[in-house]
Amino acid sequence: MVLPLSAWLFCDKCGRKLPIDSDAHRCPSCPGMLQIGYDYSKAHETVGRTLFQSRNQFSMWRYQELLPVTPNHIVSLGEGFTPLVRADRLGERLGMRQLFLKLEYTCPTGSFKDRGSSLLLSKAREVKATTVAIDSSGNAAGSLAAYSAKAGIPCYVFAPSYASIGKLTQAIANGAKVVKVEGTRKDTFEAAKMAIAKYGWYYCAFQVNPFASEGSKTIGYEVCEQTGWQPPDYLVFPVGTGSGLIGCWKGLKESRELGLVDRLPSMVCVQPEGCSPIARAFKQGKEIIPFEKAQTIAEGLMIAQPLKGEHVLSALRESDGLAEVVSDEEIISAAKLLARLEGVFVEPSSAAAMAGLIKLVASGNMDRDQKVACVLTGSGLKTLETYSGAFPEPLTIKPTQNEVDKIVTKN
Repeated sequence: MVLPLSAWLFCDKCGRKLPIDSDAHRCPSCPGMLQIGYDYSKAHETVGRTLFQSRNQFSMWRYQELLPVTPNHIVSLGEGFTPLVRADRLGERLGMRQLFLKLEYTCPTGSFKDRGSSLLLSKAREVKATTVAIDSSGNAAGSLAAYSAKAGIPCYVFAPSYASIGKLTQAIANGAKVVKVEGTRKDTFEAAKMAIAKYGWYYCAFQVNPFASEGSKTIGYEVCEQTGWQPPDYLVFPVGTGSGLIGCWKGLKESRELGLVDRLPSMVCVQPEGCSPIARAFKQGKEIIPFEKAQTIAEGLMIAQPLKGEHVLSALRESDGLAEVVSDEEIISAAKLLARLEGVFVEPSSAAAMAGLIKLVASGNMDRDQKVACVLTGSGLKTLETYSGAFPEPLTIKPTQNEVDKIVTKN
């Protein structure tokens, strides 16, 4: 086995470096956020296509040399290496010849957050954390709770009072202590911050902890490998905190740095009209302004003040990317198309990505002849109440021939 690359933490504002085994999640010298740097000088000698393709390990830890945790601390449920499938029927509907879906909702807890949770709990184990905590509207909470259970480390979850019961139930079932906070998503963050400051818990927020995005970068590696090292022209993400898009972009850049691919896709950020601070800033060419009174059915994207928003903007500019804003109606319509044409049932926060893709294609901002992959982040089974009334009610019949015949006549 090849050892992981030498890595360290550094501040994105003042440049201060910290050892990779530090338990800090914010820069101790300034308000900057920490990121992870690597020494690539000798990577070309040990890491490459042959190494990855020779492995029979179909999880994100297939790329363990490029992740900043020693192998003996890994906490895994088999997350990652999710399917990348062609969407031929939907592509035909949209006039697209090369449309792909990255099925992140097939991760163990039903969302792409498992990548970050696996790395976060691996890190927590490495620094000997006794308790972990997170503030989350749902998917991250359920995911972190599952990985905490796997690691045997107690977990506290702070969730806004409007969070989906399906997602909170998942966290509770996995043994997390769940606390619902009245008010906004920001109020939830403040409550968690107070508890963490007082009790010294290891903070696993996907907005702040650099290891969360580091887990998401494996999406980038996988897309490169699954396309025969010929990545798509565009990668479309639904964006809330931005950890998925930021992480994926880093993984893509590392793939080029390591000589795995020659070119990179453009990144696409999609946000709902009711909470689109990043997409709005990019489209208007202005700075990010926090959203007041955020409201959308895509609750997982309802991050009014994204702390990593500038990182998302940098990825969009660096990749010559795009941003789009979609309505709740467009999100529901996209969810229906995915389910009926491709057999893919995702939550509204995930369907937003497809809604954005459809809008960009219709407007001519995305060429129908280009290869496009849409990242679908969460399962529709987690938000059944949101889809109430969106789909037809099932027929109810009596067990007689006449009643059975009604099935045909009514359908």
